Amino acid sequence: MPQAFSQEHLKITLTEQEYPPLISYDTQVGGLLTDMVREAFKLRGVEVTFAAVPNNRAINGLMQGLYDGSYGWTHSPERDAKLLYSAKPIYFLKIVFFQRSNEEYKWEHLIDLSPYNIGITQGNYYSSEFSALTTSGKLKIDPAPSDISNFKKLLLGRIDIFPIDHDVGLYFLKNNFSAEEQRRIKFQNKAISIVPVYLVVRRTLPNAKEFIARFDQGFQQLSDSGQLEKMIEVYKSQLAASSEVQTSKP
Repeated sequence: MPQAFSQEHLKITLTEQEYPPLISYDTQVGGLLTDMVREAFKLRGVEVTFAAVPNNRAINGLMQGLYDGSYGWTHSPERDAKLLYSAKPIYFLKIVFFQRSNEEYKWEHLIDLSPYNIGITQGNYYSSEFSALTTSGKLKIDPAPSDISNFKKLLLGRIDIFPIDHDVGLYFLKNNFSAEEQRRIKFQNKAISIVPVYLVVRRTLPNAKEFIARFDQGFQQLSDSGQLEKMIEVYKSQLAASSEVQTSKP
């Protein structure tokens, strides 16, 4: 039997980092996940305000209690202690390595990449294995404040490889770099991880459990009605026009 809710109209502020075409400050881009979250909450009487902040602040500001919630984040021990998660993932990221086109970085296991400099974006989580290897110092990482910064470092030769969601990486390249620069970068077909991401709300927020419950029911409504599937189809059709970045087999 569905959980009963008060019919009170609620408001929530969610942080929004730049991760197009899934999440974007640009109202013309919006993003698939942004649209999903807005519509799921709307169906359950919750008005969402999006606070555009840098990537690292999007999660750390939430963990510090500066915001109500966010979306597009996966589980980690530190986050789990302070956040509540939607019952189901709202999306699955395919994390792959981008690299320079004239170089090869073959690997079977992540530890095989220990000789190389790996760019990461502050605040992002790639996989439990990747975190363990970087924390122990077995992988060499070079943090940057944004994904675009990491692509610039890749072009300059300051890092060797850089993990990011496949679709997001292509979007950043197409919309922020010249055709010549795009030709100098390729991605590996092999995924380092498939990452489920969720809507999250800080545990200390009043009505935190109700916000999660309302979102879960709204998200299920979107799925049952077929609207969610249509949103994903539109997203994928738009993505089909993305840049022709080369692929590389690891």
